[in-house]
Amino acid sequence: MHKNKFDRNLVAIGIIATLWSTPALYGLDWGNSFQYDNGLNPKAATNGWTVVEVHNAIAGVGPLWYHVGQVDPFKNTIQWGNSFRYDNGMNPSVAISTSGTVVEVHNAMAGVGPLWYRVGQVNTASNTIQWAKSIQYDNGMNPSVAIYGSTVIEVHNGAAGAGPLWYRVGHVNTSNNTIQWGNSFWYDNGMNPSIAIFESTIAEVHNGTAGLGPLWYHVGQVNTSSDTIQWGNSVWYDNGLKPTVAIIFEPFKAVEVHNGGYGMGWHGTGLLDNVGYFTGASTIHWYGSAQYDNGMNPCVAAGFRGTVVEVHDGVGGVGPLWYRVAHLPITQ
Repeated sequence: MHKNKFDRNLVAIGIIATLWSTPALYGLDWGNSFQYDNGLNPKAATNGWTVVEVHNAIAGVGPLWYHVGQVDPFKNTIQWGNSFRYDNGMNPSVAISTSGTVVEVHNAMAGVGPLWYRVGQVNTASNTIQWAKSIQYDNGMNPSVAIYGSTVIEVHNGAAGAGPLWYRVGHVNTSNNTIQWGNSFWYDNGMNPSIAIFESTIAEVHNGTAGLGPLWYHVGQVNTSSDTIQWGNSVWYDNGLKPTVAIIFEPFKAVEVHNGGYGMGWHGTGLLDNVGYFTGASTIHWYGSAQYDNGMNPCVAAGFRGTVVEVHDGVGGVGPLWYRVAHLPITQ
């Protein structure tokens, strides 16, 4: 009897593994939306169980705050720790590795100017981060950062408005919480770039213009010996504003969110999600985008176990910040 029960469990596990890896599956199974703080321009990162979130406290250069939380995958909720001030600046972005190393980047001023990074280590018992000092690493605006292992990828605007997009590859030294950066390279033109990495594969999305319009993506392969990325072609995949991208580790898929329109108000702003699977070294097959909430400035994060975390503004300026947790569904 025990053997038969054991065999049935193996069959069930095998079926689940097959369904999760089937390329035909698409869409996200979203949980409820919950307010977790107040602020502006939130960004989040997760390794599948721990979530780190950063945001502006005011509209403009000012205090930057972070949260650490733990995902409950059965309830589609996050148990957040307290909010802590960690720096001053604007437009922060954050990434977390599976080991709990956190990298944060931000603007020092409201326009093109110094870009700063910090490295920290998460303490999951206290839901805090032990930060090292903030260090300038480049000039630009609207930076985005991703990490896998000790490899860090950063992208940013080189000018105010649609223009040159630049990237850097770096390596974290956890003994002193610094990053050894390679050179900065131009890779495309656009605005509001977002970056994700898994192993050596890079996914990047950005606006093609300064406002609502075409959204473009790249897939690339990082060469850690030369600190360069071999990029595929830039490909149009949707229309919208302020996209962000993440890579789901298990199964290996890309997920993207963006604004469907301008601003808040009577007409609202639809937030859209889009899931795709990698079809080769340089392409993603995207499924159709679907509205999942209302708000502004969405950011998506993903990690192991098919876990997806999203954060966004609830209004057009400083105000409620909301999060949602999603998973790729077992069946469609």
